[in-house]
Amino acid sequence: MRFSFSIILAISCVLTGFFSPSALASDPPKKAAKEEPPKPKFDYVEEEGELGRGGYIYKRVAKPKFEEPQEVPKEEPKEPPKPPAKDDHGKPDPKAKKDDGHDAPKKDEKKKDDGHGDPKKDAKKDAHGGGHGDAHGKDKKKPAPPALSAVYDASIIKLDGNNRPLTPVVFSNAYADYFVCYKTVTTKYRDTVLAEMNTFADRMGLPRAQDMPCMVKVAKAKTKFPGAVYIEFYVDDKAEKECIKKGECGATRLMMLHPKDKTGIKSKEVFRSYVLTDEKKFRRANFCVSPEGQLLGEKSCYVALNPDWLFN
Repeated sequence: MRFSFSIILAISCVLTGFFSPSALASDPPKKAAKEEPPKPKFDYVEEEGELGRGGYIYKRVAKPKFEEPQEVPKEEPKEPPKPPAKDDHGKPDPKAKKDDGHDAPKKDEKKKDDGHGDPKKDAKKDAHGGGHGDAHGKDKKKPAPPALSAVYDASIIKLDGNNRPLTPVVFSNAYADYFVCYKTVTTKYRDTVLAEMNTFADRMGLPRAQDMPCMVKVAKAKTKFPGAVYIEFYVDDKAEKECIKKGECGATRLMMLHPKDKTGIKSKEVFRSYVLTDEKKFRRANFCVSPEGQLLGEKSCYVALNPDWLFN
């Protein structure tokens, strides 16, 4: 009886181990835990929205909420710090003498001038104090302005009594002294001369004169017109150097100021006598213009104003 029971127990254990895997495999699968969808990146407006393709519902994105700034209570102004209390050093000295005015007459008596001053001190005052006016130019008389030319009008060109510019000579050669037009020839007159000169150059088919430099030339002695005053321009830098340094002007662009009355007693009318040359084209021409800008002819102003010059 015991044997049979043990056999049955062993068989049941074997059968249990054989059928247990099949029983586990036949169990229904367990459902996986549902994952929560991620939170949307944007906050949407609570509305039904519009149905789109694929069943997706589109909603408007809500604007971000901002917290309104809260008012900060104003701080009451702080009281300024109290000045430190004065100590004994700041108190007036009771031992100090009061100024009752008794010493004032003594001081005034010393300052009084009784007419017996020190002659040495007075001499120093006269020598030093009196000389301040002359030393600093206060009482010194201003130098008299230089005498201007009586022949040439100062409103067009400023010359001294010897009919020379008031500015220094910038260059000199065997034929003339050269001065810059600046501070000697007025800007308006200078522009008028240049415009007329280039008008004649265009008529002759010659190169125009440059705006700069502008020179005032005064002829030296032993020249054709000693003491004559010219305003001269140049077509280029090469012509400028040859005219000023060497006295060789192959492309001449000058105007001689021809006063009607050289004595300066009757009139200061100044005529403009132009000379334009070009050695490459073998061209030379003279033009005379009145002070009012009227062309008097293609000749020098001496001939234009003196038609009987051949019989002089």
